[in-house]
Amino acid sequence: MATVQAATMIQPGEIGLREYPKPDVAEDALLLKISAVGICGSDKHMFAGKMNLSWPVIPGHEFSGVIEAIGPLANRAMKVVGGPLKEGDAVTVVPGTQACGKCWFCIHVPHRPQLCPNRSVFGFRTSAEAPHLFGAFAEYLYVPGDAFVLKLPEGLPLERAALAEPLAVAQRAASRALAPGVPYAGEGFGLGVRCAVMGVGPIGLFVVASLRSMGAGEIIAVDLSGERLAFAEKFGATRFVNLSKLSREERKEQILSWTDGVGPDVVIEAAGVPAAFEEGLDLVRRGGKLVEVGHYGDPGSVEIRPHQICNKDVDILGSWAYPQIQFEPALDMLSRTTLPIDDIITHRMPLSQVQAGIEITGTGDCLKVILSPHGS
Repeated sequence: MATVQAATMIQPGEIGLREYPKPDVAEDALLLKISAVGICGSDKHMFAGKMNLSWPVIPGHEFSGVIEAIGPLANRAMKVVGGPLKEGDAVTVVPGTQACGKCWFCIHVPHRPQLCPNRSVFGFRTSAEAPHLFGAFAEYLYVPGDAFVLKLPEGLPLERAALAEPLAVAQRAASRALAPGVPYAGEGFGLGVRCAVMGVGPIGLFVVASLRSMGAGEIIAVDLSGERLAFAEKFGATRFVNLSKLSREERKEQILSWTDGVGPDVVIEAAGVPAAFEEGLDLVRRGGKLVEVGHYGDPGSVEIRPHQICNKDVDILGSWAYPQIQFEPALDMLSRTTLPIDDIITHRMPLSQVQAGIEITGTGDCLKVILSPHGS
């Protein structure tokens, strides 16, 4: 029997290659040969034991690949963008399966399918159940009939396509600032609006790129790392604040000097650090918007003053994942942008080095690690 190698997290802190039977596909499913898969900060949180999951798990939710086998009913069962699927097609798959359509959230908040509690998510589902291959740190991924699949635009490299998931996160965060959108009256995001991005790791950099593509004016990047701030300039940031060189009061004074003394119109917290949210609330102007996208994990709490929220008449908006269709504009941007998007991939590794890739993610000059399960 043919076997498949997959990097399996047995429990927090323990990951290694395991072999699984190469599955036959059901009538409504497909088998995806993984070309590239990114290591996400949430994979690192998983490795550190900060997620409540059913072990073992094959991680990996940022990926692209080529269809190796497809069932005769897959096109009918799946949601597909880009035309009917066939063997040999280059695709990406939204990590979250289709919403159930029956729960309270699906019925009452249908435009936010990511809130459905009955979805399963590739990279976070246990691999104990056959056919096991439900994460992309593997040579192959088994894609059931409740998936949302997108064919890649012509000419889009498979490696770059693996960035669609984090870009979709960032685009959704930026678009949260759009409504209500009357920018000439000081409401919401619009052309020329002044923004600050707290934290310019991979998600923050994609937020910067999204804001630039949406027509922002000043984009102020805030981070501890000079290297990441340099990347932020490549992605469209116009002003830079290095947390390691300025005190909090000094950086507030600097940002106010760039924004007529009132603060940015929109602040997006992408660092995933509680103190960054509190500082973002302090920086955003009265009547502005604060978008929180960094806290997918739960690193703790921070003290805030409700009076400040009231006094500022500020909108605070959470951004959890994305509607599945967000992958379509993400792929479009990846295929059209003139920004040096590929520069975010700082390390490329084989699947056998997955633990090393997890350990360096988020450290030093590492922005995004891409694993190649079948070699370069």
